This record gives sequence, structure tokens and C-alpha cells, in this order.
Amino acid sequence: MLAKNSIAQRFSRSILKLLVAFFVFVVSATTVIEVMRIERQFKSHLEDLAQSGLNALNAELNVQQRAVARTASSKLSINSLIDIDGGRAYFHHALDDLTLFNTVQDALVFDYAGNTLFRHHHHDADWLTPSLVNDTLTTSEGGVKFSNGFFYIVEPIVYFDTVQGGIITRIPANLLIQRVLQDTRHAFIINIGDTWKYINSERQGFKFTITKEAKKEQVLADFNVSLTYSESYLFLLNEITPWLTSLSLLGLLALVPSIVIARNLGRRMADPISHLVTEVKSGKYPISASQEGDEIAMLADAFNDATEKLDTSNKLDLQAERISGQSQLLAIVDTVVDCIITIDIKGKIASFNPAAESLFGYRASDVIGQNVNILMPQKEASEHDQYLENYLQGSPAKIIGMGREVIAKRKDGSEFNADLSISEMFVSGEKRFTGVIRDITERKRHDQIKSEFIATVSHELRTPLTSIRGAIGLVLGKFADQIPEKSHRMLTMALRNCERLTLLINDILDIEKFESGQMTFNYSRINLNALIRRAIEDNEGFAKQHLVNMHFESHCDNAFVNADAMRLQQVMANLLSNAIKYSPSAGTVSIRLHEHSDDYRIDVTDHGPGIPTEFHAHIFERFSQADSTDTRRVGGTGLGLSISQAIVERHHGELNFYSVPGEGATFYFTLPAEPCDQTRLIRHSALNTSDMRQQVLCIDDDDHCIETLRDMLTTYADISHAFSFDSAKLALNQQFFDLVILNVDIADGCGEKLLQSPLLKGTAIIVVMQEDNEKVLPDQVKATFHKSPSSIKRLKNEVRLILNRSHKERQLNA
Repeated sequence: MLAKNSIAQRFSRSILKLLVAFFVFVVSATTVIEVMRIERQFKSHLEDLAQSGLNALNAELNVQQRAVARTASSKLSINSLIDIDGGRAYFHHALDDLTLFNTVQDALVFDYAGNTLFRHHHHDADWLTPSLVNDTLTTSEGGVKFSNGFFYIVEPIVYFDTVQGGIITRIPANLLIQRVLQDTRHAFIINIGDTWKYINSERQGFKFTITKEAKKEQVLADFNVSLTYSESYLFLLNEITPWLTSLSLLGLLALVPSIVIARNLGRRMADPISHLVTEVKSGKYPISASQEGDEIAMLADAFNDATEKLDTSNKLDLQAERISGQSQLLAIVDTVVDCIITIDIKGKIASFNPAAESLFGYRASDVIGQNVNILMPQKEASEHDQYLENYLQGSPAKIIGMGREVIAKRKDGSEFNADLSISEMFVSGEKRFTGVIRDITERKRHDQIKSEFIATVSHELRTPLTSIRGAIGLVLGKFADQIPEKSHRMLTMALRNCERLTLLINDILDIEKFESGQMTFNYSRINLNALIRRAIEDNEGFAKQHLVNMHFESHCDNAFVNADAMRLQQVMANLLSNAIKYSPSAGTVSIRLHEHSDDYRIDVTDHGPGIPTEFHAHIFERFSQADSTDTRRVGGTGLGLSISQAIVERHHGELNFYSVPGEGATFYFTLPAEPCDQTRLIRHSALNTSDMRQQVLCIDDDDHCIETLRDMLTTYADISHAFSFDSAKLALNQQFFDLVILNVDIADGCGEKLLQSPLLKGTAIIVVMQEDNEKVLPDQVKATFHKSPSSIKRLKNEVRLILNRSHKERQLNA
């Protein structure tokens, strides 16, 4: 009740205040209202007048444009333009017609280059500029332009869809305005853009103005044309006085009863509004009105209808979104090239897309409802059934969200390799599994072809190259004094080219091993100081050939890392050889070892020409060479940095560089630091990783032989290799080997020296030789073999026996 009275009282007071204010200010109010009424009326009149004026100006321009367009599109104009001599008379009369009874001041005909052909006047048409006709010559479309107080109408003359020229007319804007608006008695101003205006006359003193702009669809709109009319307020005063007197008397008479009526009306109007507010606040739908048939009841009905429609619309939108989503999903599943199969938790096939039908040979209707194991060989089917059974009993779904390679079976019984990815989802509250299957038979075939090719390259190229290199090296080593100087140079060049070709083949094979995951790494705890100094020693001769010095600066005495020493030597050799090759004569290559956060960092800096900025993004790409001219001069395959980066990344490090052209380059790589108190060697293999795997070192400079032994023995042990006495000495100093396979006929002639080395004391040895050797062999030599294909199987069996015996002895000692 209080709420209703409160609303009614506020409503009544508002009405009374308005009535009192109206009575008090009746004179001023009525005066303002009447002035505004008359002003609006007159402004409306001026608006119509201004719009009519703009329409008339636009219509006049349209008439002129159509006239020019008809003339330009006339076949006579086209023929006359083609036949210039015969067309003079026609264009003379045509241009006269365009300027005879309208506001066109001048007209002319121009050719396809924008040059004047015919003029209405005989004097020069200096007003014709390329900017007026270029758009028409380019687009084949006519139009109207405005410049410096003139309108220009340009229309093309087109022959076989090609603009051959056109007609342009010049219309003074003031002449056009005077002709169209000559009967206007009010003061007006026409503005064209911000640069040109036409003033008829201006009213002085207090005045009101009306401005209309050309409509968007009108030609004038392109030039921001506006028409402004103005008129003085003085003529309005004569209209106001009689009306003001009458209104004042009526206001006084109506004030008293209006007060009484306002109070009652406010109360009656407030009651149903209060009721409606209460209903809306309570949220009770449908809303019931306190009265039937009035506006309040209609408002309540409108609330109810809107609420009902909103609920219905929401339901329809949800249904439409659901249907649309299902349609899109079905379209994707039906058109995707991969097989998509959905099964329930019991292994029953719930969906089978067209790609699956094509791959497996089943129709969807044949397999839906069947167990998915019909698509698997017997072994995989049994494993799958067991997996589902374990999963239903609470075992975790380990393969969800992971991809793996499987064997699948078609309807005809044929099997094929496939990639399988499984995801989990819920459909109507039920758990289901979606499998995405892709046939990788072709990919497997390509991998096999590539592997066979690499094997062919390894056998057919590396083996003869090794023999050639060994023979040339033997000749140069033992008969150097007996060879003529010219022959010596040729043999040296041949040896160098053999080595370059061997390095190229080795790089290509290393890249292939990285890609196929077959690159073996033998990790051990090594000191980077020793490794770097050894790398410097190995490259000292190369540096002297290029008259380059090397300077090593170490800030870490005990820089131990867990790494493959041979692979890191390969990285250092590549970085040092690059730095030496690109250093100037008498230059210095700086090598710096220091700590960097939790890593060790090795910097190799040269002061050569640097690396061009545009090549920075490609420096680690395969076969990339910053400057082909320099590369031919200094040599190289473009594979070294790519291989080095892969090696460093396998050690969980980073290889990068910075360079300023003309100031040299610095290549650096980081390696995780190994705790100093860790002395146990940690060994890893790309094929099989185990703390108990035994270690075998092959010392041979025959790449083919080493690869054969690696392929043959990798199942039983981790295989490392050394190509020379120095590299074998480094490997033996860094870790223990269960067995050493030594070719005593290696090219550097140190095979027998190594056999007598104390480094091999206590290590089982198998000796490989070209021919029988009558010298007494050390006690640790367990067997000898001739280097021939027939001895490979026997060598394999002997290695297994020695490793098994060594393993048992280690277990007994433990």
C-alpha cells in the first residue's frame, strides 16, 4: 500500500510541478514554442527548397552527361574517330549540338593518348589535362569531375572493348547554378568541397540557416556539394503576438481544474504500474495484470509473449547448433583421407568412414556392431581383447592420445603397416574410442629403397675408396723418395681427393643415420680440456698449410661432460677446419672454454670475411654454403654444420653462431656439465640402452669393414670405432672396453705398435690381418682372422663367446 501511494504521490507532484511551471512561464514558453514552430515550418520549407535545388542541379548534370554519353557511344562517333579525316564534319556538328542550348562552355574530342583531336572553339584547349581523362582511358568508364570552378563530363569512345578516345565537355559551375536557381528569392550559398563556393546574397543580423548535402546516389555527392539557405528572424514576430495572447488566457482558465484532475489521474495510473512492477520483480511468469483490456494488461501480455518466444528461440538455436555441428562433423569424417573408426568400450565398431571402407575392403554396414579385432591379425587381435579387458577392470589407458605403428588386416586377409592414433570421447554419456588409421606401406617401401641405396653407396663407393686411399698412402709413405716430383704431386692430389670424397660419403651416411635413428652414441665422462687440445693437435697441420695460428683459452680446469668423445671430436674438427679455411693468412683462430649457467660453452672464433646477413637463417641447412665462390676456393660439402648441430643436440646442447660481415664469425656450442664426483660411465645406444651392455672397440680404417661389424654385433654390445693409432689411444684413455678388434694393417702403420701398447693390457683382443704373421702375439689376443667374407660368421661366433666369458667373469668379481 505504501509503495502504491508513494508512486502515486510522486506522479501527482510531477504533474503539478509541470502545470505550475507552465503557468508561471506561459508567456515565455509559448513565445519560444511558437517561434520554434514557425521556424521549423519555415526551415522545412527551406529544406525542401534546398533539396529541390540540389535535385535540379544534379538532374541538369545528368542531362548533360547523358547527352555526352549518347554522342560518345554513337556509331557515327566511333566511325568518325577511326576515320579522322572523314569525321571532322560530324564532330564539328556534334560538339555544336552539345554546347548549343545548355550550360556547356566548351567541348572537344581526344584520342586514346589523351591528346586533343577536335575542338568546339578554334583556340587551344589549354584546360585539358591528363588527370581529367586518364581514369576514363584506363577503366573504359565515363564520369563527372570538378576542378577550379568547372565541371567536366568525360565519356569514352569504345571500339571492340578498347578505348579509342573520348569526348569531354566543360561546364562553368556558376553558369550552371545561375541557370538552375535563377528563380530563387532566398539568399543561398553553394559549397563544392572546401575550395569553391557560390554566394547569391547574405542576410544580415539574426538569422537561421538550412544546409542540405547532395544525396549519396547523386553525382554531386562525389564532390561534397552542399546548398545553404538563410533567412532573418524579423518576419516571425508579426505571427507570434495574436497567438500568444489567446494562449495565455486559456492557460489561466485551465490551470485550476488541471490540478484536481492530475492528482486523481496520477493515483489511477500508478496503481496498475505498481502491480506490474511487483509481478516482474517476483519473476512470476506469465504475469497477471490487475486490469483487463487496458495498456497495462497489453504490456503484461507483451512480457509473457516475449518470454515465451525467447524460450522457444533458445531451444531452436540449441537444436540448430547441435544439428549443424553434427552435419559438419559427418562431412569432415566422410571426406577425410584417413580412416576413422569409432568403437565402444566393448570393442564393437560404432562408425566406419568411407576412407576405412576403401582401405579395409569392408562396407560400413558389414562391420558396424562387429568386434574391431576383425581388422587385426590374430596376434594383435588377442592383445587388443586383453587390453580392453584390463581397461574395463580399471587399468589405465596408456595408449590414449599417442600414435604408434601397427599391423592391420584387410577383408581379403592381406596385412599392411599402419599408423594408429587413438583418442577418447563421450557420446550421450557413453565412453567411446576413436582411432585414426593411415596406411604407411608406401612409406615403408620408400624407407627400404633408401636404406638399400645407402647400403649400396657404403659398399660400392667406400670400399674401393678405402683401398685406393690406403694404396696411395702406402706408396707415398714408403716410396716417397723414389717418386718423381710431378708424380708425387699427382699422387698427393689423388690422395687428397680420395679423402674429400670419403668425407662427403661419410657426411651423407651420417645424415641418413640421424634421419633413421640409427646413429650410435657411446657416452662416457670426458674432460673437455683434453678433448679440445686433442682437436687442436689434429688440426695443427691443416692450420700450418693455411698459415693460421690457433690459440686456446680455458677458464675451467675440470670441465667434465657426459658425451661421445668421437662425435665431439667430429664437431670440433668441423668448426676448427671452417675457421681455419676462412681465416686470412697469419690470422689466429681463438678457442675458448668457459662456464655458461649450468653448461660448458666452447667458442671458436675466426677473423675472416664473416657470414652475410641474408645467409644467417640458412647456415645450418644441408648443403648450405654462404658464398659459393669462397666455398669452391676453400672446399667443403655444406653438410658439416648440419651434422654438428645434430650431434650437439643429441648431447642436449645447442650449436649457434654470431657474425658481423667483414669482422669474422664465432661458432659456439654448449654441453650440460657433468658432476665432478661421478666416475661411473653411463653408456647409451640408439638401438638398445642398458647399463649392462658390453663395450667393443673396432680399430680399422676400412669404413665398410667397420659398418659390417657394427651391423653384425650391435645386438650384443655397443660398438665404438677408431680410424688411427691416435684416435684409438684417446678412446682407450677415456673408457674401458670388454673387447678390442684390431686390424694390424691400418694405413698409419701403427697397428703392431698399438698391439704392444700397455693401454690394451688386460683387455681381450681379436686381431684381423691381410696375411699370416709369424710374430709372437700378446697373451690377451684371443683369436686371429683373415680379412675375408668367409671369416665373418666365425668372427661373430668368436665375439659372442668372448663377451659371454667376460660377462661371467665380471659377475663373479662383483
